[in-house]
Amino acid sequence: MWLAPSPHAQAIVGGWTDSPKRHPWVVALGSRSEYGGTRSGQFCGGALLTPTKVVTAAHCFYDENTGQRLDRPDLRVIVGRLDLAGSTGTEVPVSRVWIDPRYRMSSNMWDVAVLTLAKPQRGRPVLPLVAQGATAPYRAGTPAQVYGWGDDQGTGSYPTVLHGVQVPVVADATCARDYPGGADGTFNARTMVCAGEQGGGKDACQGDSGGPMVVAGRLVGLVSWGTGCAEAGHPGVYTRLSAVADTVRAQL
Repeated sequence: MWLAPSPHAQAIVGGWTDSPKRHPWVVALGSRSEYGGTRSGQFCGGALLTPTKVVTAAHCFYDENTGQRLDRPDLRVIVGRLDLAGSTGTEVPVSRVWIDPRYRMSSNMWDVAVLTLAKPQRGRPVLPLVAQGATAPYRAGTPAQVYGWGDDQGTGSYPTVLHGVQVPVVADATCARDYPGGADGTFNARTMVCAGEQGGGKDACQGDSGGPMVVAGRLVGLVSWGTGCAEAGHPGVYTRLSAVADTVRAQL
């Protein structure tokens, strides 16, 4: 199962090369002290909801092995960087990290966090958040776009530019069958939604954790967890943001 960020984690597989110019609300989270400077210290993704607020996954701030909260004093939100090996865009300090108090690594539920930027990104387009209780974006077969940085082949090859992939939303009943519990994890439709091709081949993994899942121009999910990467019968599992939208808006 993939959950926590890792410098050796896989990421978008089966997608395309993209650019923050086309999706200026996509951001990277970086910690050079922990992940080095080769790719600006990138370890997770996120989405800009207001000039000062970024939403991402809660598990990006926990150690997978110990379950302990991670403190990254040099945490930065990387905005508008066309190539993580370069210096375009801005590395913005974070003044506050809010994590949904209901989040537990043991269950993967309520996997959402909101970051407050120390410097407002005024004039930069933001991504609208799905409405609380919305159901239409989660209907089986609905095409969703997912964005992130990392290994685009599942072989340890890490590009430094943004990648995207389109995957269909998977029916809750199907996902519950694929993740019934045990070593593969437990799917819970209350706070989770699955997306992926039935035969595999397209997916997101650890390097994309916290990255946006977009349907019809709205943020509906965050890369959360799953088994393997782009495997048949193991779709990616995303935070169902319609379950926490009002809670997130309260932080904005």
